[in-house]
Amino acid sequence: MNMLAPEDLRPFKLRIEDYELLDGAGAFAMQRVELIEGVVVTVNSERVPHGRLKSELMFRLRLALREIGSGFDAYADVSLSLPPHNMPEPDVLVARSDAAGDYWQAADVAIAIEVAATTLRSDLGVKKRLYAGHDIPEYWVANIERREVHQFWTPTDGEYLDTRIVPLAGEIHSMTLPDLIVSGAGIL
Repeated sequence: MNMLAPEDLRPFKLRIEDYELLDGAGAFAMQRVELIEGVVVTVNSERVPHGRLKSELMFRLRLALREIGSGFDAYADVSLSLPPHNMPEPDVLVARSDAAGDYWQAADVAIAIEVAATTLRSDLGVKKRLYAGHDIPEYWVANIERREVHQFWTPTDGEYLDTRIVPLAGEIHSMTLPDLIVSGAGIL
């Protein structure tokens, strides 16, 4: 019997089209997943603090965007197509309200937001590089445990050049939508 050594194995990276076929066939019917770097990754179940923070951020962002008369809106748990091998599902997405097609595209997005309870390492690592590599103008990671928001902007060559950390309980000023300010007071 001919056995392959681990170093002889070559992983196959799924494209978005492959992922859609599997999804349409019901392959992921029993779990939440996203496509990251061609690999289908399971998404953790959502606990109360995560769900509360995600919902409140989306709600407050939506109100603030409407108050400034923005052409953007806030959406939760949507698929973001980042060809050819990525379809993440950010917790909250600030995107053009007139976006068309089956999925949001990078060009539709102003801010991608991940809420981190157990995913802080990947949100500050692979997800940050993924969003920067696709020129998402601004990226936030809301850290539940430390009650702070990591903000990243100015994507260049797969990295964000600018960053800051702000307390979740204060005002969060968008760096790419200058009139957008969200209050985090009492959010958790």
